[in-house]
Amino acid sequence: MPEEIVYVAELNIAPVDLPGFSDWYAGRHAPDLYQLGFRTCTSYRGVAGAMDVVDVYEAASWDIVDSDGYRRMKAKDLHAAPACKPRTDWTHTIYNYSPRVPAARHPLDADWITLVRFGAGEAEEDAVAAWLLEEGEAAYAALGARSVRLVRRGKDHPTLKSRRARCALLAEWAQEPPEAGRDLSLLPPGIAGALRPDDPFTGFRLYPWPDAVALRQRVG
Repeated sequence: MPEEIVYVAELNIAPVDLPGFSDWYAGRHAPDLYQLGFRTCTSYRGVAGAMDVVDVYEAASWDIVDSDGYRRMKAKDLHAAPACKPRTDWTHTIYNYSPRVPAARHPLDADWITLVRFGAGEAEEDAVAAWLLEEGEAAYAALGARSVRLVRRGKDHPTLKSRRARCALLAEWAQEPPEAGRDLSLLPPGIAGALRPDDPFTGFRLYPWPDAVALRQRVG
């Protein structure tokens, strides 16, 4: 049975070049992906952690990124190259949901997200999953999170490779998350100490007013 994917595309881009990227993403890229069959296409502006922008996509299976339709979409989009040219760094990671957390999943729809990434083997992933089911989800909720998902790297994009660690906790927030939700500090020390932290990310939805702090604080 096909596994759902969470496709995370990251890039560093200077603030002066961000409006052009945002206009392309909202006006061309996201509509193309929705028509192709992606169920979520959301871009986030970073306030802490790695990269300036993180795009999160959800789809029914990995096959969508290796389909003829996907290749045709990329070939037809003549605006993508100039919009993405100013980026100075990037990496793309495709995750599957951990089978150890069999929770119902809704399409990601949050004004803020955190990505807490870490290296972990099967045993360490099991420990994180058990903690999440027993007390971790409640701990995140107590901080204001709408949901938290445990994901692990799947098959790479056909041409865009990842340098990220194997696992991540992806949480949705209505407002800017507290510091405790942005790293591994919520986990019991015995579990957290066995993990290999990777660059985290905290960011807010890339609205047309990304630098208007007062407006940003009222979204949600």
